[in-house]
Amino acid sequence: MIAFVFAETDVETEPLRPSPLNPFEITPPPEGALARVRARARALQERAPLLKGIGRTPLIELPPVEGVRLRAKLEGRNPSGSLKDRIVLYLIAAGLERGLIAEPEPKTTLVEGTSGNTGIALALIGAALGFPVRVFMPEDVSLERFKLLRAFGAAVEPTPAELGTDGAIERARAAHDPPHAYWLAQHEDPVNAWAHYDTTAPEILEECPDVAAFVAPTGTTGTLMGVSMRLKAHNPDVEVVAVWPEDKIMGLRRPVGDKKPKICDDRWIDRVIEISDREAKRATRELARRFGLLVGPSSGAAWLAAQRLAREYAGRGRRGASIVVCFPDEGGRYLSTDTFAPHAEAEEEGSPS
Repeated sequence: MIAFVFAETDVETEPLRPSPLNPFEITPPPEGALARVRARARALQERAPLLKGIGRTPLIELPPVEGVRLRAKLEGRNPSGSLKDRIVLYLIAAGLERGLIAEPEPKTTLVEGTSGNTGIALALIGAALGFPVRVFMPEDVSLERFKLLRAFGAAVEPTPAELGTDGAIERARAAHDPPHAYWLAQHEDPVNAWAHYDTTAPEILEECPDVAAFVAPTGTTGTLMGVSMRLKAHNPDVEVVAVWPEDKIMGLRRPVGDKKPKICDDRWIDRVIEISDREAKRATRELARRFGLLVGPSSGAAWLAAQRLAREYAGRGRRGASIVVCFPDEGGRYLSTDTFAPHAEAEEEGSPS
């Protein structure tokens, strides 16, 4: 395992320690280390003004459910179209702070294993900053992902579909060779969670200080970890809900067993709601057709989970409570899949197309 150390101090700042329940525990970031990473990130944004568009995404009202308010954080409004811009910016900043990313020349190649969104964010940010990028990705993800990565100039290496994202991650791990090649390790580096602790959560609290629950789908779990740590510091009673795929939803994972990211600490998640792929796609189509929100199936899953939670809150007399749900990405990168198929509903019900 890579030791996530900041070279300036020789003090390990990776807040991961053995636990009887979890392989690792994650705690709020040390303020000094976080401040250094934040300063590096801001410097990168000054260097490439496009990156100033990362964060500050809209928090919009959706129709309430039985008197419970639903508000959606539209992370597809980030420059690359997903919340992964936040973590890639901070992970690159951390690599520079640790002295493991070299520049100006020869620049380190930035490497990641991904199901798509992190790779696209890395390709865009790498292009803006002038870093070469190498991405490993399962061969069965949507065609748009491959096209977007190549459009930004990234080297893309497909990995066997049957190995899933884990196969891509292992290829990226093997390519890690600083200062020549730096693996961002989004599933293992706690800076992933720090990015959401430092940006996403404060944005939510600024617009919705009375948030009662936060709902987000699981990938690396960095969003859930970072937002949960910050929201619970504000109000320990905030309920944090993870949305798991019941079967297989593109970009999501069930964080259990050997599929559990090393940054995932169950203490920061209060409950899990499982959604099937069929349900997620149906909800995603509804978001587009009813509200003009073109988002990915993970957003559909999260919205459906938030509605179920809202009905439960209403039944417990919590009408008027506010639930914030994370919509991780935009939907254009799913148009070649069956998510938005024109006759999908009829096909699901077995009726003629």
